[in-house]
Amino acid sequence: MAGPLRRPHAGRAALAAAAALLAGLLPGLSACGGHKDGADTGTTDSAASAAGAPPAQSAASPGAAAGPSADASGGAAAVPITEAENRREVVLFFQRSDDDMLGPEKRMILPGTTVIDQGKQVVAELIAGPRTKGLLPTIPERTTVLGLYLDKSGTAYLDLSNEFVSDRQEGSSEELATVFSVVDSLTYNLPEIKRVRFLVGGEERETLQSHLDLRRAWLKDMSIVRMDDAQ
Repeated sequence: MAGPLRRPHAGRAALAAAAALLAGLLPGLSACGGHKDGADTGTTDSAASAAGAPPAQSAASPGAAAGPSADASGGAAAVPITEAENRREVVLFFQRSDDDMLGPEKRMILPGTTVIDQGKQVVAELIAGPRTKGLLPTIPERTTVLGLYLDKSGTAYLDLSNEFVSDRQEGSSEELATVFSVVDSLTYNLPEIKRVRFLVGGEERETLQSHLDLRRAWLKDMSIVRMDDAQ
């Protein structure tokens, strides 16, 4: 009986020793695991801080929705430009009905991207004719602008369709008014143009209608303009 009674006692002692050993190891294992978790978290936070990354915000955070509005392309919304802001004023010169002088008339054109663009518009407005009472057309209405060229010296070459010549039956004074209507309108409004030469159908022509020489370059002459009539 003594043998069997000693075996259970020895078993209980072994179990107690194992439990004590396990109890001693568990705090160490727990502390080691906790230190590892903390080290990983700290490393992640430090890396984010070093990179300058801002703290994450919740999608529902009010700050996430703040800031200036932008269009679909990512830029600020465009400010509309009114028609008046997108025009420039020019002064056209037409023949007066009561004498041989030229009278001015104000007109609005698109600014254009080049002097050539604006010059073509000026001539087109001259072809359209005056809107002011007491002024007469200087270019036949069927005339079209075939081209306008400007060289480095400031000479503009204005190429007009054949109607510029064929649709007129006038004397020398009307021809003079036609030439200076064009020359003064271009040079007055566009300082880059110093003088004007006329082409008809892409070619030089000796005269307009047997009076004025179209082979020469014409300079501005404001002495035949009555600027006090500007409207």
